[in-house]
Amino acid sequence: MEKIYIFCDSAGDIPREEVERYGIDIVPERITHAGHSFREYYDMTPEKYWDLLESSDEIPTTAQVTPALAMECYERARAAGCTHVVGVMINAAGSGGYQSCGIARAMFYEKYGEDMRIELIDSESYTYIYGRVVVDMCRMRDAGDAFDDIVRIARSRLARSEAILGVYTLKHLKKSGRISGGAAFMGEALGLKPVSLVCAGKVDVIDKARGEKNLIPKVLSHVAKRVVQPEKQTAILLYGKIAPEKLDQIERALLEDLHFAAVHRTPIGISVTTNTGPQAFAVAYHGEQRPVS
Repeated sequence: MEKIYIFCDSAGDIPREEVERYGIDIVPERITHAGHSFREYYDMTPEKYWDLLESSDEIPTTAQVTPALAMECYERARAAGCTHVVGVMINAAGSGGYQSCGIARAMFYEKYGEDMRIELIDSESYTYIYGRVVVDMCRMRDAGDAFDDIVRIARSRLARSEAILGVYTLKHLKKSGRISGGAAFMGEALGLKPVSLVCAGKVDVIDKARGEKNLIPKVLSHVAKRVVQPEKQTAILLYGKIAPEKLDQIERALLEDLHFAAVHRTPIGISVTTNTGPQAFAVAYHGEQRPVS
């Protein structure tokens, strides 16, 4: 009989209540700032990190999941008597965590043999865009679904997952080196707010809103163009340090104008806001099916 163990890196931004409800093993990335080191999820919440970003001129550095941490995760699964393990990781094109887990898997098999099967999934994405798929996997496991079906459906859902991201200020994009100082100066002078598509391992600027009041409508217009059957899915409203009335405005539009069945709000964590800053939001949804990797 299969006994399935599910883990995710901390960049998946899975809320604590869901982690505890489903017994998800969170393998942490590390943040270093002003000589101090913190574990994402365990030592630093998104809200505390937003405050840190706003109060500091120094950009914190992040360190990927290491093979040693992944090995500890596999050994916890083995100690629990699990027969199958599956982990979902942040976009492998932007972080080495997925590769670290692969190295640890080889080390585990060499030490213990291959009686416990370990599957690794590159989410090709960020934050709760893929974290919610991990939660879905846990629900399938608890419903008695087979391991191979859980992995197959997770890969399929990830191949439909995408988001539209809006950023209110270019300050942190400049600090993180994502845009040049000159581009930031001109953008701020013109009141331009970037709108990006997060899809298939890439984050591409696809539009710009002129002025704060136009950013939410611009993001929603791109969601409307790309979403497939919104009435059958829950939109994920990912938010940083955004005024509650703006979040309410977005949620109302998603329900009343775009006709999503429901909206789930959750904060954006460290991996994204290190680059965008805390004044950002995104809407995640399922679009057209892409080839399953």
